Amino acid sequence: MKSRRLFLLAALSTLLILFPALMPARAPAQSASTPKPFDLIAWNGGQFVYGVDYYPEAWDESQWEKDAEMMQAAGINFVRMAEFAWAKMEPTEGRYDFAWLDGALKVLNAHGIKAVLGTPSASPPAWLMAKYPDIAAMNDQGVRYRYGSRRNYCMNNPHFLAAVQGIVTAMAEHYKNHPGVLGWQIDNELGGPDCYDSLCQAAFQKWCRTKYGSLDAVNKAWGTIFWGHTYSAWSQIPLPWNTLYGVHNPSLELDYHRYFSDATRDFLVMQADILRRIAPGKAITHNEMGMFDNIDYSHLNTALDFVAWDNYPMIDHNLTRNFTHYEDSGLGHDLMRGSKNQQSFVVMEEEGGLPGWNTFWGHQAPPEMYRLWAYQAIAHGADGVCYFRWRTSRYGTEQYWQGVLDQDSYPNARYGIVKQTGDEVKRLKGVLAGTQPVSQVALLVSPDARWAFHIQPLVNGFDYNEQLHRYYDSLRRHGANVDVVFPQGDLSSYKIVIAPSLFVFTPEVVRELTDFADGGGALVLTYRSGVKDEHNVFTDETLPGPLAKLAGVAIHDYDPQIDPASQQQEIVMTGGQRYPAKVWFDILTPATAEALATYGKGYYTGSAAVTRNNMGKGSVYYVGTEPDSPAFYDGLLAGILQGAGIAPGPTPPEGVEIATREGSGRTVLFLLNYTASKQSVGVGQGYRDALSGASTSGSAELPEFGVKVLVK
Repeated sequence: MKSRRLFLLAALSTLLILFPALMPARAPAQSASTPKPFDLIAWNGGQFVYGVDYYPEAWDESQWEKDAEMMQAAGINFVRMAEFAWAKMEPTEGRYDFAWLDGALKVLNAHGIKAVLGTPSASPPAWLMAKYPDIAAMNDQGVRYRYGSRRNYCMNNPHFLAAVQGIVTAMAEHYKNHPGVLGWQIDNELGGPDCYDSLCQAAFQKWCRTKYGSLDAVNKAWGTIFWGHTYSAWSQIPLPWNTLYGVHNPSLELDYHRYFSDATRDFLVMQADILRRIAPGKAITHNEMGMFDNIDYSHLNTALDFVAWDNYPMIDHNLTRNFTHYEDSGLGHDLMRGSKNQQSFVVMEEEGGLPGWNTFWGHQAPPEMYRLWAYQAIAHGADGVCYFRWRTSRYGTEQYWQGVLDQDSYPNARYGIVKQTGDEVKRLKGVLAGTQPVSQVALLVSPDARWAFHIQPLVNGFDYNEQLHRYYDSLRRHGANVDVVFPQGDLSSYKIVIAPSLFVFTPEVVRELTDFADGGGALVLTYRSGVKDEHNVFTDETLPGPLAKLAGVAIHDYDPQIDPASQQQEIVMTGGQRYPAKVWFDILTPATAEALATYGKGYYTGSAAVTRNNMGKGSVYYVGTEPDSPAFYDGLLAGILQGAGIAPGPTPPEGVEIATREGSGRTVLFLLNYTASKQSVGVGQGYRDALSGASTSGSAELPEFGVKVLVK
């Protein structure tokens, strides 16, 4: 019976791949009818979700009881398990064994610790790959990956899909009524690899056929007349790989990115549908990766009950970051929260020790930082923090990746900090309940623009995420909360929207931004906006294309920074301040806008570089370059915040972050000190320390790497 079932599942999967009418190309964005936000604390029995990632299969059963005792003593009430245990749960094809996992759950549950179980599709067992070697993904040279890593599968392979459906169904049936299992994490860090075999090519062709309906529409949208690449059959549409000079049609490539994101979502939905059908009482999530941009998380997350993500502040492949650098995690938290309509989230993997793989090391952090990062997540809207991992692995690639405990299980300084934090979050339950970050400022992130810049990098030195940070970090320096929104999001609740390098536009986005400014909002656009339509095709309008009326400028010339060593530029503000500028220089011709800054060098000296345009009841700013000075952004945004009537929050010293949560008649103020020095922050009157109960006298004193949670 099992083999017959596997055959039927494989046949179904093949049909879904080969026949486009059976599956939509892209699910609609979330609408106003989106269900009420998932209450994570209620889901966890009224407790803040505080946990560790645990791998009992890698340790002798005699150690489990001691682990559970130490977890309970540290305030741990939650674990994630089993996401890499497929070989343990299905040791041979069709024979499932959950006895070991039942035993681990029994021990943990007896100590008040519940679990989210990971579906194990990220790491297929050796027997499966041996029987079906074509499960392995194929690289862009036409060679399949060999067994030995993880995430080395083809999402369109029918044998793989059938096997995944089998293990997920078995897990759901076995644990559907288990009171100690809270829910499911699907797979692990979805987002690759790209696969270039014939199944994936057929799936991409099917996606194109579903989206466009006809080859004439494809050829028109992609401009295939260029180089005579017109398609006369669906089977001729290639995957973007292995071409002479390494280039492909940028319109095809953008649609490939969309297809891959959609295919990843379809893979997640396949598993979610099984889990919801069999175990409807258990929640579903996935551990995402913050600023990672292979996937449109705002689309993926419509299929989840709540968002989770993996936060590793001390990983720096360029070895340039130190422990005072916290902005990446802050923006990552806010992007994850924004990817599901500003709902609360869980950090499913919070750094618990020194990161290290075979190919890189992270930075070691002072033990107090593990508490600091947990509070940063909470300040940005997390209702749960789960450390990776409970104990450093003795085996495999992650032997150098420290857990809360090292291999000897000694209760080290990290464990002490985790224990301290666990005690504190219990006491904060009443303070945090019913609160969330509230912001009047939004940062618009465009997956299409990010993908388009990957396909055709702008110039050496351009980084879309760095542009996001320029504005985000300045807003945080002003003590302002920031929401991240996506192009389909509703902007009506914000007073300020910043949309950096909106390179690829759709009519819907242009209309939404126009309505926002007309209605009284302040909109900030930056260089290389309004350049390409939704097909990654250049507009034939004068730049910034359909955004020209909004910005009140025309761009008839621009100057890319090809050679940073010799091409120095600066902008001169109307008040006389001078700031260095880099990357790109849009030479602006104001139509209805006024110049706020001009260029100070080159043949276009005196031409407008930064402008402001009155639009309806609002205003639109266009920053035609990338000023290379925090003071520029601080000055610009101070004026915009003031004009929008947004009172600045407390101004943090350098290396200190301020964030707030509001709700239920309370304001909760988080002060986070990322420096090795004591800091003082002026916060005004009326706050009390939520942990000590002491009242503040207008200022709060922070020890090195210290945290204050104030409430009024």
